[in-house]
Amino acid sequence: MKAVRIHKFGGEEVLEYEDAPDPQPGRDDVLVKVEAAGLNRADLGTRDGTGRYTEKDLPMIMGFEFAGTVAAVGSNVTDFQPGQRVVADPGRGGYAEYALAKHYQTRPVPDGLDAATAAAMPAVFLTAYHCMVSHAGLKADDRVLIQAGGSGVGVAAIQIAKHLGARVITTAGSDEKCRRLHDLGADETINYTRQDFVQEVNRLTGGRGVDLVLEMVGGAVFDKSLEVLAPGGRLVTIGRAGGPVPEPLPTIEGRSITRFGITAHLTQNLEGYKALDQFMALVRDKRMQVCIDRTYPLAKVAEAHRRLEGREHFGKVVLTP
Repeated sequence: MKAVRIHKFGGEEVLEYEDAPDPQPGRDDVLVKVEAAGLNRADLGTRDGTGRYTEKDLPMIMGFEFAGTVAAVGSNVTDFQPGQRVVADPGRGGYAEYALAKHYQTRPVPDGLDAATAAAMPAVFLTAYHCMVSHAGLKADDRVLIQAGGSGVGVAAIQIAKHLGARVITTAGSDEKCRRLHDLGADETINYTRQDFVQEVNRLTGGRGVDLVLEMVGGAVFDKSLEVLAPGGRLVTIGRAGGPVPEPLPTIEGRSITRFGITAHLTQNLEGYKALDQFMALVRDKRMQVCIDRTYPLAKVAEAHRRLEGREHFGKVVLTP
């Protein structure tokens, strides 16, 4: 089969489109003929060696999430069968014509949802939901600040928070992105290139601040996000695209500051993958949206990575074989 593998860590030049052995399902595996694979910022960390994989994992096929048709199943798998349309989030293997996932990492795709849309969902919708709800206890009427609203996680988080009855403030880097985020349900949007988000959040909340911050940028954005936490507020950090996050995390009396990692959460809570079902149904029924920025053929994966790194995208970048 054709696949994109990395044999060493580095820039986009390490992405090699080449022939690779067809994967063979183990007893608990689902083998999927891939029709679309979603890209995530975590892919950039995998590629350059700052993610959770090490040199002992090389060579490897990247790709956290993918959708397609079941080609074969392992002997222990009873909940899926060949020919069934599925989406999976195993954390690797998606940049290929065929890929493996454990059966518990795999969910059926409902009729009416295309492969590209399904492939764009697992990482961002599961991260947004479990971070805000399972981890941080999002409640109806909470005031929520979602940083980097135009990112894949941001787009999902805005819609999930609104669906659950929260009041949402979000940030983005252009007026056009702010307009689109408002259309997705954000109550207030802040163009951080023209406005200081601390001042704006304090103005919008009458100086009280917000109950929950979903922070995925790091650096100065993390530091300033601490300033808008209301008494009893929770800040959850999930990324560092703009700079490091302090280690250990700072402590502020009466407020909670934590990290969240979706991989660790799902490893400890295998039933958590099933949360994706409700969001696929909502997207199918046009009660939520998946925003696909651009789609690239697998052979042009380097262009797709450049698009993701440039931070001009809105929503998800997707690969097709």
